Amino acid sequence: MYDNDWSLDMYVDRLAAESLAVAWGLAARSRRSLVYVPLKAGREGPKGIDDWHRSPVALDLVLTHHSLGFPPSRWKALRARLGAGRPHTVELPETDFPGDDEIDHRARHYAGWRDELRFGRAADTLFLTGSATAFRITGALVHSLVVDGPARVLEYPKAHECITLGSDGPWDVWPSKTGSSQLHVQYAHGWKAA
Repeated sequence: MYDNDWSLDMYVDRLAAESLAVAWGLAARSRRSLVYVPLKAGREGPKGIDDWHRSPVALDLVLTHHSLGFPPSRWKALRARLGAGRPHTVELPETDFPGDDEIDHRARHYAGWRDELRFGRAADTLFLTGSATAFRITGALVHSLVVDGPARVLEYPKAHECITLGSDGPWDVWPSKTGSSQLHVQYAHGWKAA
């Protein structure tokens, strides 16, 4: 994931899209967890990305439920204390993500709508914070890269298959004080990390 001022750009192949969808599913189901997705290790990014799309600022990702109330400013200290961890296996049903026809897209225009992701930044890490509903709705988009990405790119090899997730912050302030307010995730079939 790279910060290109006007957006955060992430490139995924099928396996990375699957891993990202699982992270979204965990964030939707686990209100007491920080779902940490280390991305900076692959700083070079996939081969085939021109220099215009690269940024010197690579970011990790943390997904967290808003009820946890974890301030991103504490992340650097917490990350320094993280050990190797212990592997766990979880099973998440694909049905965790609603179909497009199950999402009430008009609801976001009603007063009191709170099911949007909030963007935050600390220690070269993007924090996406939201409700379980926000993670399920946006997770459906992430999951669409797993389901539709490979087929669409094979059918239309030069196609640009992507999703864009936006913050609920003001769109008229550019760039925002907290950094980019949208995440652009592009399916990159056949690209390999450099």
